[in-house]
Parts: sequence; C-alpha cells; structure tokens
Amino acid sequence: MASILFSAGDPSGDAHAARLIEALHAKDASLSFAGLGGPVMQRAGMTLLDDLTQAASIGPFDAARHAARFLRAKRLFEAHLTTHRPDMVVLVDFGDYHLPVLAPLAKRHGIPVVYYISPQVWAWGRWRLRGIRRYVTRMVVFFPFEEAFYRREGVPVTWVGHPLIDDARPVMSREEAVAGWGLNPWRRTVGLLPGSRRQEISRHLPLMLAIARRIAWQMPGVEFLLPKAPSVDRQVVDACLSGAEVDVRVAEGSVYDALQLMEAAVVASGTATLEAALCGVPMAVVYRASWPTYLAARAVLRIPHIALVNVVAGQRIVPEFLQHRAAPQRVARAIVGLLRDEASASTMKEGLREVRQRLGEPGAVSRAASAVLEVLSAQMGHKSGR
Repeated sequence: MASILFSAGDPSGDAHAARLIEALHAKDASLSFAGLGGPVMQRAGMTLLDDLTQAASIGPFDAARHAARFLRAKRLFEAHLTTHRPDMVVLVDFGDYHLPVLAPLAKRHGIPVVYYISPQVWAWGRWRLRGIRRYVTRMVVFFPFEEAFYRREGVPVTWVGHPLIDDARPVMSREEAVAGWGLNPWRRTVGLLPGSRRQEISRHLPLMLAIARRIAWQMPGVEFLLPKAPSVDRQVVDACLSGAEVDVRVAEGSVYDALQLMEAAVVASGTATLEAALCGVPMAVVYRASWPTYLAARAVLRIPHIALVNVVAGQRIVPEFLQHRAAPQRVARAIVGLLRDEASASTMKEGLREVRQRLGEPGAVSRAASAVLEVLSAQMGHKSGR
C-alpha cells in the first residue's frame, strides 16, 4: 500500500489538497495519506499531523509571528519522513515555507516531490527556481503560462487547468438567493469580497466599507453583499460590520450563489478575482499588505499586473488599486462607472469571458491526480527494481 505525505499551509490550500486527496482515493483506494494541513484535508481522509491553516499568513513578515508553529510542523513532518518512509510528498502552494523548509527535507530522504499549485515565481522570486529544479520532481500547475514558463526553465511540469471551472455554478436560483439573504430584487447589488484569511479581512473589509459608503452616497438604493469564506470566523466579519454606516448582507454558503446576484464587485486580489471572472462580474481589484511585505514585493515584482484575471489575460482587463492607491474615492469611482456605463461593463465582461477560456476544460483535479499517480508509479517501479 503506497503512502503520500501532504502539506498545505492555508485554507485555500487545504481545500485544494482535500479535493486532490479525494480524486487520488477514487483512482486508487489503497493509497494512504498523512500530512500537515487543515480540517478539510482531514475530512477527506488524511491523517492530520498538525493544523497549519491556523497560521495562514500574508508574506514572510507576517509569517514570522508564527515561527514556533512552523518549527513544530517541520519537526512533525521530518519525524514522519523518518519513521513512516512515505512513497511521495505533495506540497500545495505556500512557497515561502514549502520550498526552503519542507522540500529539502523530502529530497534529503530520497522521496520524490510533486508541487501542486505553483508559487508565483514567474511574478517574483525567480531565485527560487534553483530550489525547484533541485528538489521538485514535477510541478502540477493551473495556468497555461505557468507550463510555458517552467518548460523554458527546464522544470518537469504538467498543466491540468483550473479546478474552479468545475465549481463555477450556483447551487440556488437567483430567486432563492435573493429571498434567503433578504435582498430587494429591484435594487442593484454590489459585492464585497475581502479575502479568505483573517489578516485580509482586517485589512480589506474596513477599506471596502469606506468604498461602499461612497458608492451608496452616489447611488442611493444600491445593496451590498459580502460572501463569507468558510475559513473565516463570522465574529471577525461581524466585528468589522458593527460600526459600518451601510447595510451589508453576509452570504454564507457557495460564493457562486452570491456572485450571480452582483452587477459589480470590489474584490481583494487572489483566487476570488477568478471566481468573479467565471461568473462574469465586473470588478475593481484592491489589495493591502503590511508595508514591509509590500515594499519587498515591489522590489522584486517582474510582471505588470497582480490581479490574476489580468495575469491570465496578459493585459489589463480590470483596474487594480494597491496599497496607498486603494483610496476609497478612487475605487468607488471605478465601481460607479461600471454601474452607470453599460458599454464599459460589457467590454470588461468580454475580457472576463476570454479569461475563462484560458483556464482549461473541466476535470482539472482528476488530471492532477493522474499526474501524481504517474510520478508515484515511477517511484514504486524504482523501488521494486532495487
């Protein structure tokens, strides 16, 4: 019976890894799984060594606050490598930790590493390529430009497409969603998507509420809807909303149920921009990080855009407002423009449709599982041939 050791370091990675575990188990029920991750991976059938999602951070400066937890996770990971000798390691995103810390450990034990969801080395951190070439057996990536990038750099890579393609459909009808969240079907709805981590909520939601106040002042009657990520404690959201001067409805459940109601949205840079794009929601993208993280990223950034929709498109489709440029009046002006100018909104929607086409066909997770099993098969054959 082959065994695979996983590691995922934030709620998004936890969810992606859990789906990969389920797909692997569907293809080979004899596989066993253990690793670092979160509750979703545990429910998928993985033996959880430690919950790393509690230490989800934005950049290395924020991560430093959780140094003790990361050190403990490293010890647990290495102990499992030593005592259980897994047949493969699968690392999921979280490059600031996985590449310098866990990947070398696996290499030292002679265990192949599949890296699922590429760190954004194509945007910054090209110096990490040396470590990827040295420690990673196969990259399994979501975007076609990532495949081209790694092939140019001589790194074994498989592009599988993006799993969101399979998910981007609402569970409820529009009527059910409107009634369920107490919205007025005759009013226009603007979405607020502040992110899926506690730090993102604390940085982005107050900003978005300030933006919402300015939108409401210019367009009275607009309603605001905030889809709450499952990984976010409702109390964290409610604490931010308690002093808000606008009425914001919180939507729990599928984000796509909420996105189908939005005529425009303010979205924190990240996967949420792709979710909104897949639903054809015109948007303005914002992002605020700690100043040390922002300045460090700015010094090494090698691409002209940070919003994933713009990166995938290879051009500016949606406006980006970063750090001090994310002034409420600027972002509000962009959203009001989309609501009032049908031509601008239509042009943006056309660009978002092109982004969807570039994300591949349905079945990404199944293809990723096949890529993992291909590497595992080679490893098992190598073992039996000794």
